[in-house]
Amino acid sequence: MSFILAPYSIVQMLPFPSKAILLAPMVGITNRAFRTLVDELGGPDYAFTEMASAEAFYSHAQYEAFYTDARPSPLSTSVQFYARSAAAMAMACEELMKRDGAERPAGIDINFGCSAPHIRKSGGGSAWSSDPAGAAEFVAAARAAWQGVLSAKIRMGPDEDYDRFLGFCAAIADAGLDFLTVHPRTDGQKFKRSPRHDFTLRLAQGLSLPVVANGDIADAASAQTLLGEKGAAAIMIGREAVRRPWIFRLLRAELGGAAPCPPQDRQEISLRFLSLVEDLLPEAWRLQSSRRFFSYFCEPLSFSHHIKYRVMNQATLAGMRASLIEYFEQVPGDRIVLPAAE
Repeated sequence: MSFILAPYSIVQMLPFPSKAILLAPMVGITNRAFRTLVDELGGPDYAFTEMASAEAFYSHAQYEAFYTDARPSPLSTSVQFYARSAAAMAMACEELMKRDGAERPAGIDINFGCSAPHIRKSGGGSAWSSDPAGAAEFVAAARAAWQGVLSAKIRMGPDEDYDRFLGFCAAIADAGLDFLTVHPRTDGQKFKRSPRHDFTLRLAQGLSLPVVANGDIADAASAQTLLGEKGAAAIMIGREAVRRPWIFRLLRAELGGAAPCPPQDRQEISLRFLSLVEDLLPEAWRLQSSRRFFSYFCEPLSFSHHIKYRVMNQATLAGMRASLIEYFEQVPGDRIVLPAAE
């Protein structure tokens, strides 16, 4: 199957305001339970599901309905897909278009950035960074099949060659994207080195579409730097949203134009998360999803290693719940967070 590349004539659609704050897609974390928790705490302007397989989705594999569940806020959520071929991506887009309008997501996000070895080996994620023409055809296939917002999330690829990176971004942008999210680390860097946000800012000026900045954005100062007059159209928060699920409300207050963020009760938040997991996720997901969440949520605590070990080694959600209550009884100073003093 081939797709003809043509000048992109559809008016670009941004489903969020200028200088918005977005929730990043995170494997095993940004499912419906977590996104509901974040929404209740004053959530993002826009969110993404965790990465789903296009091939598995259109084949109706087990759990794909949960991977692609855009609730509680479908009108401000994109489903993220990775795929091994343009044809597979098009079929997944066509399948998602069949979803009832009330539950259909606002957008689809193409994963060109996952550098996990098994994803790259399969031909997905950042494996596309070495094939700009093929990636452009991939985007064109999605654009032809999907009537909503279309975006992509990328890393820098194999190296820090800006000209190569710009060429890849321009190719996929021109094929029909509405916006592009940039995590400026190479495939092999993981989180070991600081992201090259100088590349992000150069791309924001060098491309014809809005650029969203992602990577180590955890406070108002880093956000403001990237959201300057000639900077990114929006920022995307990942791991810090798990450590502090109220960060979207906090940043809006610190960046101006919003009411101050109230004190936050970590025990109440952790127990609410476990209730949402029980209510909204399939039983087979519950423990693993909770372990991923608490591996980050517990990091700021005074005895983080101790409580993470206790929670991660529980065999039931009830055991996790009891361990958290016991911890906050023993370390009451960790329970209430005063955002103004963070």
